[in-house]
Amino acid sequence: MRASLLLGLSLAVASMCLPAVAQADSRSGELHTRIQGIQVAPVPNAPFTARIVVTWDQPLASGGTLSRKYFTMVARDSKGRVHRETRGFVPADSSAEPPLERTIVLDPVSGRRISCSQATMICTRSAFHPRSALSPDSAAEGDAKTANLGTRTMEGLNVTGTSKTAPAADGSRSIETESWYSPDLGIDLSVVRRSPQTGTVTINVKDLVRGEPTGSLFTVPSGYQVVKAR
Repeated sequence: MRASLLLGLSLAVASMCLPAVAQADSRSGELHTRIQGIQVAPVPNAPFTARIVVTWDQPLASGGTLSRKYFTMVARDSKGRVHRETRGFVPADSSAEPPLERTIVLDPVSGRRISCSQATMICTRSAFHPRSALSPDSAAEGDAKTANLGTRTMEGLNVTGTSKTAPAADGSRSIETESWYSPDLGIDLSVVRRSPQTGTVTINVKDLVRGEPTGSLFTVPSGYQVVKAR
């Protein structure tokens, strides 16, 4: 499946994708939403390292738009192990680095998921059961209108584009999604979703380097305590 977007303020990893999850502050007039990031399946023999950049232009209930951004580093090695980060949003015009909150390793070889908190320096170990490899998104096919956007090159890779227009849950609005998928890596390199309610979320893969990542990305950081998930 291609990446789908639900909107929010920070990242959390579930299974093989990296959703960013958080409740917005109703006192500021923001909507309660969440974001799900680009999915990276733990498949072998397709190693890479990249930076995923997310921008969110969110309409406020009180009027106006709130613009935020973050980036997250991602890596996958030849064994299919995936390293992801959780970072918080910063203002779109800020030069500050989005604060690192958590690192996650998905290991299909050992069948483990390790999530390490930056604040507590504790890593939680749990079972990991990967699903099958991803393919171009087929979500919401029932009522969605799709169109082929052809091919282009992104980050040195050939990608195929698809646009989808699907009704929102209440049926009164439409959600538009444009995705550019790399068959070589099995991931989207670009996703844009536009919704009248939640605004525009843009996700782009940048600084892509194909080849074996640093092995330390898939180990527990020095000084961290490892506990088993309850």
